Amino acid sequence: MVDGWYGELPFYLALVFDDEVVTIDLEQPQWIATYADYMRKPGVWILRHKSGIDILAVVVHDGDQPYYTARHVGVMGNAGSNEVVAHGIGKKRADGVVERLWLLPNGVVCAGDDVGDLGIRLVHQLGPR
Repeated sequence: MVDGWYGELPFYLALVFDDEVVTIDLEQPQWIATYADYMRKPGVWILRHKSGIDILAVVVHDGDQPYYTARHVGVMGNAGSNEVVAHGIGKKRADGVVERLWLLPNGVVCAGDDVGDLGIRLVHQLGPR
């Protein structure tokens, strides 16, 4: 644990409700079970950089199913140690529509399923020539 955080992930979740803000370390073991009472509570989910900068946000309404996820989109270089990971938050709305926001490692924010295509382009753009 570094500076009170688990692991090296530069982001955490801030769940903002009318009466409180809940801070969730995404590398804390079993964080979903620990914060289960907050997972579907109406409010705002914010993916926040540990420096305090808000990166992505979704408003959670009654009946929505919000989530955080990380997606492997490729590896840069030959060593295989430079994994490219996109971080995302989103929700499945009560009407069944899924909304997704993603942050790519180069700072690009994209929506929906574009993360796969943009992630591969990023790997090819920044990878060995």
